[in-house]
Amino acid sequence: MTGFAEGWIHLGDLGVAVMPDTALYAYAARKGWSWTTDQITDGVAATEEDIAALDGTPVPAYLLGHPVDAENGAREQALVVGEIVRTDEDGVRWVGTLPQGCAGAPVFIGAGLGENSFTLVCVGVALPGEGPHPIATFDRIRAALLAVAPERRGDVPATAAEPRSAAPKRRWWRRRG
Repeated sequence: MTGFAEGWIHLGDLGVAVMPDTALYAYAARKGWSWTTDQITDGVAATEEDIAALDGTPVPAYLLGHPVDAENGAREQALVVGEIVRTDEDGVRWVGTLPQGCAGAPVFIGAGLGENSFTLVCVGVALPGEGPHPIATFDRIRAALLAVAPERRGDVPATAAEPRSAAPKRRWWRRRG
């Protein structure tokens, strides 16, 4: 796929880059295959309130990543258990060891709903670094995405997404007949 590297949009100094998936789906369709992604939806992504509720006390956290097996290099999906903490000076950080290959993985917490209920919230993505690893939180990712022009984000107006006609498009290499 040409232009793959140029398709990434770097979100300022967050350490995160995003890519609209429209070109990826079109590429797969041209090649005759398909793929799926598991997106962190707005209902699961942490809000400003979720981040503000982290008060400096370590909170149990779960990272869903693909650590590298030191013996054979395999990258099976794994749930890594650890803690996160938010401080005013450092933001939110993963406390403990971040396995090799897990930078960029989503980090989840169980946010209390009262009594014995909780909801799973994705705080953000783990970033590479030293010591307690920084986490790019979704409150900051959302703000950075809103600053990106809609056409760069991959937003398509509803009218542009509708087919022009029900007739199949004739390609230049197909004969008329």
